[in-house]
Amino acid sequence: MIGLMWYLMGMMTTGAVWGYVHLSRRYRMNWMSNLYLAAAFGILWICIGWSWASFAEGEAQSGAMGLVCFGLPGIILLNLTWKRLILPNKFA
Repeated sequence: MIGLMWYLMGMMTTGAVWGYVHLSRRYRMNWMSNLYLAAAFGILWICIGWSWASFAEGEAQSGAMGLVCFGLPGIILLNLTWKRLILPNKFA
């Protein structure tokens, strides 16, 4: 079960890099947007790993707390980064 988690996390990492390359071709990315995107990715990566491992070990409460404590701030950071730093800097 944990092997599947690592496989899927690797696929999601590859998808995130592919999405970043696609975004950087359409939007002007400065150092702050890159930093915030990397932070949001790291937080969400920890969220998925923590929650999956907790649910696999039978600790549902720990998995739910991982989703709340890491997932929600990661999604909020990703949303704010998109709306405030990336979307206004579209190439004409």
